[in-house]
Amino acid sequence: MKIKVPSFIKWRYDVYCSEYVDLYGSLGFYLKHKKNNIAHIKQANIAYVYANKRNVGDYISFCGIRQLVGMPGMELLCSPAWKNEFRKHINQIKAINPRCLLIIGGGGLLQPVFNDFWSEVLDSKLPYVMFGIGINRMQGRPEMEPSYIKKIVENASFIGVRDNYTQNLLTKITDAPIHIGICPSANFVNNNFWQDQPNRNKVLLHIYHPSDLRLAGADLDKISNSLKTAAGRLGYTYQEDSNMSANHMKTLERVSNAGLVVSSRLHGCIMSFSMGLPFVPLLCDEKISSFNESYTGVEGYVPSLFYDPDIAFNIVSKCLLNFDKQKAVLNESMLRNRSLAEKIKSLVAHKQP
Repeated sequence: MKIKVPSFIKWRYDVYCSEYVDLYGSLGFYLKHKKNNIAHIKQANIAYVYANKRNVGDYISFCGIRQLVGMPGMELLCSPAWKNEFRKHINQIKAINPRCLLIIGGGGLLQPVFNDFWSEVLDSKLPYVMFGIGINRMQGRPEMEPSYIKKIVENASFIGVRDNYTQNLLTKITDAPIHIGICPSANFVNNNFWQDQPNRNKVLLHIYHPSDLRLAGADLDKISNSLKTAAGRLGYTYQEDSNMSANHMKTLERVSNAGLVVSSRLHGCIMSFSMGLPFVPLLCDEKISSFNESYTGVEGYVPSLFYDPDIAFNIVSKCLLNFDKQKAVLNESMLRNRSLAEKIKSLVAHKQP
């Protein structure tokens, strides 16, 4: 359902209400979200929790988890604008069904920006599992205290992480079993957009986040200009995407129409891999490196290399010539996710009267 908000209402919402009521870019989604939670609050056996509707990576991770678990439930967000709403829903769940299982996943939720959210979860005493969780270690950003992470994981009924990096860090601070599977977004994307045959579209899609590149000390304009030159030499059209959109399917369709993706965003790499598209990772942080080390083996590059148009051209040309879809690796990773989802479903059944 897509509802267009008149401009005279939209600007008043932006000025006076957006800090308190987040429509997540779509009035239709907001109303559908409300309707879903009202429908399930009285039989709240599970509640899905994720970070952000407008971050395509976060949202498709939730879509993958919901698809894998295959059970209807409430949907709760943990953005700052949703803080009061989250507390209200948690209190309602406690009053109606304290056995309700929170399925928390999709995104790098073990960051200090989510401390208040985790405090609400811990204080509620509601059972919870973690699925597709990752630690985001990035230059210039604070990190969650290990003692707090330890408290979070040791109170979880089940812990599923998305990469070796997160698994290794958690095993150093806790004896709790840490299960690993590819980000659940891979299952969702693969089910909807896998391409058996090579994509003949001559589009080079550059997926980036300006702040990620800035924190890594990289110059976005220099990278973009070099990639434009490289695309022109290949006979490709150059396009850009920030991976921030309220319309996740539009972003996924845009990625699927590319012949080559260059990404400094984690989910730019995950979407490409899950579709069978050639991609070049730009290594701004540990999560991109760890994803490729854990699953794809695709070589990543320091962003500053792409200041030179000749180097950029050589790298993307090499990727187009040598790319392997690695379908067997992807299928094995997705199968592991289905196994993790079965463990979570058994917990749901166990916690019901």
